[in-house]
Amino acid sequence: MHKPRDFVILILLIGTVFSLPVRAGIEDMASNLQKLYMWKKIASACKTKSPTELKQEWTVIETIIYAETALWEGNISAVLRSVGRTEPQIRPVFDDLTWSADVLARDALGRMSCNAADKDRAVRIMVSDPAFNDASEQVLEASKFL
Repeated sequence: MHKPRDFVILILLIGTVFSLPVRAGIEDMASNLQKLYMWKKIASACKTKSPTELKQEWTVIETIIYAETALWEGNISAVLRSVGRTEPQIRPVFDDLTWSADVLARDALGRMSCNAADKDRAVRIMVSDPAFNDASEQVLEASKFL
């Protein structure tokens, strides 16, 4: 089982291995991805926990955030590969971010009712993400085939 200190150790290791600009970029990207992982988990839980009239909206939020996370994972993987990391070295980065995001999501869900105010907060997070436009385009294109 991962511990919160594992994530701190990961960030420290990134700091000792990469140059300052690369390290700052990866740390920002990892922080953003962790936030998206957390909100993806929250949106998934809120699909069942929310009032009936909000279930569809939570499903859309989850789908777009899923696409945003995929874009960020690709970006982070590309940066890590560009500095010589291999897939077996990259995968644990995402595992650690997912684990810590799950912990944060469980804590946040304990204080949420998945109501309209919570949905609005999730939408603000989702649309403020730099990958939102690309992710929403991907979701729109994919929905044409459904």
